Amino acid sequence: MSAVNASLPAIQASATQLQLEPHSDVAKKNAVFYRQQHGVTRKDFIPREDVQPLIESMDLEHSFMHVLDELSGHLEQFGEERQGGEEGQDDAELLDNDFLAYPPANMPQTEEWEWQEWNKPEIVRFTTDPDRMLADNVLSQDQCDKLLELAKYCKEGDGYQRKAPHTYNELFEELNILDAAKKSQEGEVVPELSQLYINASRRSRDAIAKEFNLQTPLYFSYTHLVCRTAKHVVERRDLSHHVHSDNCILNEATGDCDKVPPAYTWRDYSAIMYLNDEFEGGDFFYAHSTKDLSPEETVSPKCGRLVAFSAGKENMHGVLAVTKGRRCAVALWFTLDPNHKEATFSMAEEILHEIKTVS
Repeated sequence: MSAVNASLPAIQASATQLQLEPHSDVAKKNAVFYRQQHGVTRKDFIPREDVQPLIESMDLEHSFMHVLDELSGHLEQFGEERQGGEEGQDDAELLDNDFLAYPPANMPQTEEWEWQEWNKPEIVRFTTDPDRMLADNVLSQDQCDKLLELAKYCKEGDGYQRKAPHTYNELFEELNILDAAKKSQEGEVVPELSQLYINASRRSRDAIAKEFNLQTPLYFSYTHLVCRTAKHVVERRDLSHHVHSDNCILNEATGDCDKVPPAYTWRDYSAIMYLNDEFEGGDFFYAHSTKDLSPEETVSPKCGRLVAFSAGKENMHGVLAVTKGRRCAVALWFTLDPNHKEATFSMAEEILHEIKTVS
């Protein structure tokens, strides 16, 4: 019996504890310990099967209470103001108009909880590959500036326990979506910034699902705000991020890319939402193939630009060296498998909802 199989009950007990008590320091420490053990994969780190009905029931109860809370406030406002509807509109039409509005027309406006004005994304170019897309105007300059303000809270590392994941010639920092929400909960970050982070990520997901004409739900798999800052190196021959696929491991000798652990094999689509262009270098590029890793096509980052693509070996990609300045973007990975959706994204949404309710 392997060490992982022998420890599986303890691993699943840790996953169960984290699911039931996501804010517990003990649960978090246990989870980190087991995830770092040799041979343990995300497929091993799942709650106990006999507890799943309880977890699903709790999740359903949370969702139901959230809907009731939103609905009760919305209906109350609707009842107060429905007399102001246009002449000739019946009740059904008024309800349709009211509930389909985004943002809700009657939502209270405060300095911290203003709904963002969203531009209409512009699909700039589809390459010859149907599994790639490029869109501009996904974010306004003001929204980019606010997310760059949030980027001040990034910490060194890539979110996977590695401080210099790709090159020692750059400082790599990140802020995942749950940590941003927690900083708002603690009063360190204004909630508007964390809510914008969530809304912008949702907006990117929806644009990708639409443009790729996906017929099944697209779930967040992992989301974080990342910045790469150039160090004072006279000459650079390395890349900011080596050529890779997002769901398989490349064997450069053979050109094979195998969907096996530790690759994130469940990832189906990837995206980068850029926030700035005040730096030198740092272009994103697609490689020719698994056997020819030289750049086939490059994309220069700028505020509001979104690059998205299927996550397999058909889209090998990398990042050219950042030679001056700080390059920031929101990196997103998505899955079609609900078993691998990003639990921390839902946790962040719940924290922001609680803050909004209290305020």
